[in-house]
Amino acid sequence: MRKDSKNSRQHAIKLFSYTTRYFWLLLIPLARSLHSILLDVNAWATWIEGAWLDLVVLGAIFGFAWLRWISIYYSFNDEKIIVTKGIVAENETTVLYSEISTLSITQNFLYRLFGACTVKIGTNSGFMDNADVTIVMTKSNADRLYACLKNSKVKSLLYSVSPNKVRLWVFSLLFSSTLSGAVLAIALLLETSQMIDREIEARLILDTLTEAANRFGQFVPPIAAGFAIVISVAWAISFITNIFSFWDHVITKSRDSIYTRSGLFIKNRNIIALDKINCLELRQNLGARLFGVSTLNVHACGFGTKSRSESSVLLPITTKKEIRGTLQEIFPEYPKPKITLKTDFKSYTGFYFWPIVWALIPPAALWLMYYLLPTWYTVAEPAVFIAEIPAIWLAIVKTYSMFATGIGFNEGYLTVSCSRLFTLRTVIAPKEKIAKIVIRQSPFQRLKGTCSVRVYTASDFKTSHYVYGLRLDRTLHLFDKNGYDLYFTENPQG
Repeated sequence: MRKDSKNSRQHAIKLFSYTTRYFWLLLIPLARSLHSILLDVNAWATWIEGAWLDLVVLGAIFGFAWLRWISIYYSFNDEKIIVTKGIVAENETTVLYSEISTLSITQNFLYRLFGACTVKIGTNSGFMDNADVTIVMTKSNADRLYACLKNSKVKSLLYSVSPNKVRLWVFSLLFSSTLSGAVLAIALLLETSQMIDREIEARLILDTLTEAANRFGQFVPPIAAGFAIVISVAWAISFITNIFSFWDHVITKSRDSIYTRSGLFIKNRNIIALDKINCLELRQNLGARLFGVSTLNVHACGFGTKSRSESSVLLPITTKKEIRGTLQEIFPEYPKPKITLKTDFKSYTGFYFWPIVWALIPPAALWLMYYLLPTWYTVAEPAVFIAEIPAIWLAIVKTYSMFATGIGFNEGYLTVSCSRLFTLRTVIAPKEKIAKIVIRQSPFQRLKGTCSVRVYTASDFKTSHYVYGLRLDRTLHLFDKNGYDLYFTENPQG
């Protein structure tokens, strides 16, 4: 075994992320003051007298950032990585490679310019959905760490697959999710709003949308124009994200780990320990389900969790045949998904609860606006119409889900087929990875003899899979048959 690498600090670009969002607010008055100085050479004394507090705060921001930067350093060898934090009292974290569930290395476009990478290490001891170790390294150190971990695990490469790029283009074009694109757009607006004046931001967005709607509205009605713009922009964001994230996607399997790399502008590399994977998940929107395409996701501690930037996708959108081949090669111990208990038809009304709630909210908001803000009433009418479209689509998805939802066991593995909003999901989990099973009955379900089941799988954050509308007696019999002694009544002896 070679000696430990020398102690290294994080890449200097990390200093910028340690400065807070309020740093940009300070730049605005400073820039205005400097502009006035350029017009008046004798204004230096006045400017310094008025801006001294801004300068002190700005210096404090950079000072604290520098202290945070110098207080973290790391070293690694062939067996472990050691991360030390603290100025007065040092806290040392040692992570053995044998305990690592996932290693993720991400390099966005800015980091590529400066030769930096974000490295995240997850183990089964992670707290909530945070990585155990998150540090920004130089690319050379990140490459050496990746090689050390890979060499400690790889005995021989058994399988490698790279999804077809033409299929990635076509399927992303056809089945990109408008909802996920809208979520990304909202997240971008929220981040931008921290740095831009709210009034300026609102005026810029409204003026842009108004101009686009006016031009498009020459050919189609204004309501249709607004709806088409919103859908098109959200879909385009989702499509571009899919292409950029999964271009050059390669999966390689060794005896005990999976290695993935992908990305066009943002480069990602991951190492996932096979024995740390908690479950597999097939995700589809309704269109993808009807055409037999899907994405394959894996759930492992530290990989693709909510506070992480990378997704949990192992194989991007592709055909069932390719996913089936990948499952057979990488996860040969996982049996074919099998549903033995489906939703009882008497529960069909429950599937429409949220679509109905969603459909009622826009008219209620319009009614309130009519009395509280009457001048905005005519402007809000098209928005209400657009807001009803997702409710209608959700009702369609739930109608399909009603016939596809179910649960079953096969060869020691649990299969759950369910839906979450507009996404259809099929989850396959080993029985030993099931952390908790909860069976509930609402008053209406009690009258019908049905129930809801929530299955929690092992994870570093709360992960559950919800199945609605199963027959209670059949559900208890199914779990009892597979070794789960579930007492539903308060008095087990009764």
